[in-house]
Amino acid sequence: TGQLGFDIAGDRVEADAHAIAKRAATVASVDDRSLAGVREQQQRFEQLLESQEHQRAQLAADTWCAAFVARKDSDTTSITQDTLSRVLAGGRDRVRPDELAVVAAARVSYSFLHWHVAFPSVWERGGFDVVLGNPPWERVKLQEKEFFAVRSPVIAAAPNKAARDRLIKALAQDDAGGGRQLHAAFESAKRQLDGVGHFMRESGRFPLCGRGPINTYAVFAELMRDSIGPTGRAGVIVPTGIATDDTTKFFFQDLSEKRSLVSLYDFENRDAVFPGVHRSFKFSLLTLAGRDRPAAVGASFVFFAQGVDDLNDPDRRFILTAPDIELLNPNTRTCPVFRSGRDEIGRASCRERV
Repeated sequence: TGQLGFDIAGDRVEADAHAIAKRAATVASVDDRSLAGVREQQQRFEQLLESQEHQRAQLAADTWCAAFVARKDSDTTSITQDTLSRVLAGGRDRVRPDELAVVAAARVSYSFLHWHVAFPSVWERGGFDVVLGNPPWERVKLQEKEFFAVRSPVIAAAPNKAARDRLIKALAQDDAGGGRQLHAAFESAKRQLDGVGHFMRESGRFPLCGRGPINTYAVFAELMRDSIGPTGRAGVIVPTGIATDDTTKFFFQDLSEKRSLVSLYDFENRDAVFPGVHRSFKFSLLTLAGRDRPAAVGASFVFFAQGVDDLNDPDRRFILTAPDIELLNPNTRTCPVFRSGRDEIGRASCRERV
């Protein structure tokens, strides 16, 4: 109540980040081709971690993240802008023990990683040169059947959600068979994922993909794009829905309009490229560009590929620009799907007539 803003930016944040980056540069400058050099690097790195600037930056970032995931009730200390301001002004010495306890518990539970603290030199120059990844493809919502599959097969096999809810509720009254502990573990896991979802939707960290039914692959793609430098490149393996689904349309629109999309190569999993994924599932190789090195003409697309060789087939590969996509899908601006270059030629013919 009464919280008008929650901002981690400012001169102190910038000064600490610069100081950390400077210390990190001295670590990297050591010649590590000898054992003595390795030990020197280790010593300098430990000094970096123990420095006042690093500890303050780490605590400030932890505090900011903790505010989104900590419990909001009368029994839990609130993390507010005042808390964060005191951290930035004086570090741990200005924060109460109960506030530190809330932040520490959140850090352990959620494994916070702060890129500007973990990679200070990279962040100071604007981001990574290359980011590659195959992020998890999971809904940010507790899947009850999966949670109870091993812990309680009876609950997992319930015929419908109503029956499963009744069984879960009954666990809280089961003292003898360990049901109460299982119910507590279930509620804790559910609460933790709710906290993750709240952070993704409300923190402003994921303005394009942190909406609707969130999937981890989408927010990872947005994170990877934001992590590259002005001339960097990101390559990510994601479901093709990143370009065609309604929940990710704002992300795809932004990629197209800012010419960040270099290529999207769509594959069917018929040949079990990913053995653990259903054969009917479609995934894509997505390549993204930094703002100072955008796609020259448009993005390169291939759809329904079965293997890497299909990417070199000129009949299957084509270019689409942002105006092309807007013309074909004016309402959603999601990606149109073509099986071959002949479809794309048909698209060009239609555009000429328009």
